Amino acid sequence: MARSAIKYHRKRGDNYNVIAGKVQHDARTVKRVLNEPSDKVQTRPNRESSVAVFKEQIEGWLEQKLQVKRMLELAWEDPKQPYCGRPTAFYDYVRKLKKARENQAHQVQIRFEGLPGEFLQIDWGEIRGVLFSKQDSVPQTFYFFCARLKYSRFMYVSFQKDMAEETLVRCLVEALNRMGGVPWVITTDNMKTVVLRRDEKNQPVWHPVWQKLALEFEFHPEACAPASGNQKGAVENLVKYTKNNFLAGRTFYDAADLVRQLEEWLGVVNYERTCAATGEIPGSLLEIERKHFSPLPASARDYGLFTSLVVNREGVVIFETNKYSVPAELMGQTLTARIHREWLKLWRGTELVAQHPRCYSRNRRLVIPEHYTQAFEIKPRARTMVWRDWLLNLGPQVYQYVAVICRRQRATMSEQIHQLYALAQQVGLEEFQAAVELATEQQLYGAEYLKGLLLKPAGSGSNAATLKPTQPAVERLLSEYEPLVANRFSAIPEENEIERAVG
Repeated sequence: MARSAIKYHRKRGDNYNVIAGKVQHDARTVKRVLNEPSDKVQTRPNRESSVAVFKEQIEGWLEQKLQVKRMLELAWEDPKQPYCGRPTAFYDYVRKLKKARENQAHQVQIRFEGLPGEFLQIDWGEIRGVLFSKQDSVPQTFYFFCARLKYSRFMYVSFQKDMAEETLVRCLVEALNRMGGVPWVITTDNMKTVVLRRDEKNQPVWHPVWQKLALEFEFHPEACAPASGNQKGAVENLVKYTKNNFLAGRTFYDAADLVRQLEEWLGVVNYERTCAATGEIPGSLLEIERKHFSPLPASARDYGLFTSLVVNREGVVIFETNKYSVPAELMGQTLTARIHREWLKLWRGTELVAQHPRCYSRNRRLVIPEHYTQAFEIKPRARTMVWRDWLLNLGPQVYQYVAVICRRQRATMSEQIHQLYALAQQVGLEEFQAAVELATEQQLYGAEYLKGLLLKPAGSGSNAATLKPTQPAVERLLSEYEPLVANRFSAIPEENEIERAVG
């Protein structure tokens, strides 16, 4: 205000002394103000920023790809000159340095095109908190696997409920089967299912399952540099393209409808629509790429994931909370497991030592009684319990039937289990389960009933199992056996719970 007042009074013709009296300043101050340039820019004192002293260190931290919060912690801990300023000032300074680095010539993004059969790029997309289908009552989270060939732009997309190691491998194997071969290089980001960590030379340490897959399918694995997602190129755009071009504006009745619409969309973009990047239809360029692919291994039809499992003191290996038996003499050894969709195969070196149907339930015990033959000689009761476990795993109907026998005929349980096991081995599982179902309908429990249903009467000339007894024969056999065991059921406990019955 004083400067403008001084200049105002000067324009009215007042001299220095008169103006000084009016603005209450010295005449020499009035003279200095009137003589200074009118376009002078007011500047602050040139003091060095408290962050600027860390410029060289921050440049090094940026090279190491450190997060800004970690940089701030290191600045606070500096032994010579700890940073004492505000965190926001530090963040602003780092942001300016980052922007300056991005504008340097060597930071320019350079596009390149792949050779036929050279690159396959894969990534995951994610959709959170949406009513994905008309059957959903609560928001769902879905993930989708994306794969795209760099040369032809041929793409593969698959929706999944998780991004687990097995899900990733099975999606990739299915994509390679669709494409008809194996490219030279498969590029990913640093997902934990592929890269465990980086070593001291910043080289990736591969996940054992991914490394084994690369060896068996003969491709070279590559991972983007940390914090360099732009290196994924085409597949990064594929994630956005799937969200914007396929998902946007669509509704799905259920999971089957999602798969149907996805296959229709992939058919259009791969075999009908011209790609903007190449000016060609991806399916036509795929034919060129296939000539440069490596052939698919035989295991691609039913690939088994590689892992290692240790045999515990119970003579079992544990996978996904379920216990699978192996020969008892392998206790304490580490076995190679191949995890297929329907089977779990266990190897010692090149020897297949056990094979089980894969169980997708939890906390189940799957045993092959022959694995414990040596233990049976020392522990006779173990034979009964192992055979009972085997019978209980034949299905819900057999489980209930055996459980009721164990409750009602506890005194002769061992004999009953031995007879049931021998009968199942003799006639086969299908006929055994059919007989159990029939006996359950008649509420008749005991090995002797199943023998009557499955084995022909003496004198018929054969002990072979009948494939399926006729209804009159079943009724006749039941009428003969029912009086023989009627006295055994004079008192039936009221408890019906299967778990309590087994106990």
